[in-house]
Amino acid sequence: MTLADTFLQHGRALEWATSTIILAFACTLALPGDTLAAGGFMAFRSVGLDEASLAVPLTFIAVMRMAGLWINGNWRRSPLLRMVGAVCGAGIFATLAVMFAVPILSGQAIAATTGVGTYAVLALFDVLAAYRSAADVGHYQRT
Repeated sequence: MTLADTFLQHGRALEWATSTIILAFACTLALPGDTLAAGGFMAFRSVGLDEASLAVPLTFIAVMRMAGLWINGNWRRSPLLRMVGAVCGAGIFATLAVMFAVPILSGQAIAATTGVGTYAVLALFDVLAAYRSAADVGHYQRT
C-alpha cells in the first residue's frame, strides 16, 4: 500500500487534512514567542490559556487521530476510531471559532478575524466526517 493510498483511499483525505491542521496549529503555538499576545487571541488569554496548555492536548489529539486513520486505512476497518477523532476535531474547531468570535461579539474588537469563519467551516466538515464514520460503523456491524 502506498502513502498516497493511505491518505486518499475511501475519501479520507479531508480527515487527514483536518488532523494535520490541528497538529499545525499546535506546532505553531509551540514555537518560540508569544503567539497568544496577538489581538485575535485575547479570548484565549482571558480564560487563562497559554501556548503550552493548548499545544500539548492538541498535539496529542491530532497524533492519536492520525494513528486511528492510519490503522483504519492500512490494517483493519475501525470507523469508530475515525468517528471519535472527527467528533474531537469538530469540537476543537468549533471552540476555536467561538474563541476567535468572542472579541467581536463582546465589543472588544471592531472586526472579526478570519479564524471565525475558517474554523467554523472546518468544524462543519469534521461533523460531516463523524456522520460518515458513524454510517460506516453501522455498515461494518452488519457485515
